[in-house]
Amino acid sequence: MDKTIDVAGISLDNYAAHELLDELEQGVSGQGFCTIEEVNTDTIMLADTDDSVREMLGLLDHTVICETGILEAIGKGSGQRRREIEHHVFFRALLRQIERSHRTLYLIAESRETAARMDAYVREHYPQCEIIGVQALDGWDGAADPIVNEINAATPDVILSVLPSPMQEQFLLANRDKLSAGLWYGIGALRLFGRGRPLMRKLIQHFVRTHRLEKKVRGYRQEN
Repeated sequence: MDKTIDVAGISLDNYAAHELLDELEQGVSGQGFCTIEEVNTDTIMLADTDDSVREMLGLLDHTVICETGILEAIGKGSGQRRREIEHHVFFRALLRQIERSHRTLYLIAESRETAARMDAYVREHYPQCEIIGVQALDGWDGAADPIVNEINAATPDVILSVLPSPMQEQFLLANRDKLSAGLWYGIGALRLFGRGRPLMRKLIQHFVRTHRLEKKVRGYRQEN
């Protein structure tokens, strides 16, 4: 299985969940600031029109593919990888690892409502995770020093971001050299796992999104 794949000129990690966890553990233990974000079809499409998204994707230490259509669009991916993506195996395994290692967690979101929902989700499903701060970027105008100072003052081990793109990439791009946590994990716009849309609606949306990405990949290959 390829550990790195190219999707329309964007390089993405394609590690199995346990392999990426090992990579992250080594990075965090090395006292550095490790950055990782989940990537879906919208992120890849947005990288075409937003320079901050494309630049940040290139600067991340690791990426997590969180939509099986990405693998389908380039004709790659084993059954195991697809199952891991569909069941959010990496997200669940990382949160359990944070619990076991007693690392502290700081949540940042676009709004107070989103922050509260993510806070409640983590406390319900990962009750041993110690959440030491929750920050909402309501009305954020690009000036982040007070926010960064508040995060750093709490000295979290992990920053969990549910900021939507491109806000997530813009915030990290502007502040990655100022944040003093061990790990940044960006999952993008809030996606609470569990019962969701009806199956048929999910299948139709999956088909449409995958087809759109396949078209982009074909166009990129023809141009290059």
